[in-house]
Amino acid sequence: MYATELTIGDHAYLLRAGTDERGVLDELTAAVRAGGGVVELPAAAPNSPRSVLISPGVPVFIERIPIPDDLPYTDDGDAEDPCEEWAL
Repeated sequence: MYATELTIGDHAYLLRAGTDERGVLDELTAAVRAGGGVVELPAAAPNSPRSVLISPGVPVFIERIPIPDDLPYTDDGDAEDPCEEWAL
């Protein structure tokens, strides 16, 4: 499983899980080819979409950040909260 972060210019946006990444990139590309345009991004929170103005020359990066299924931790019995022992 992974999270998808889209960086446009100096701003990073976390995309909602299950987002059609190819569709978002196609919309961004179409806006650039048209000389600029507004693209609505599916934000991480369901009720907080973001609109971004895209124009030629604006750097756009997409990054897939792996999220481990199980965060490893060691339980030596000394910690009150096992979360204190997580090793990321």
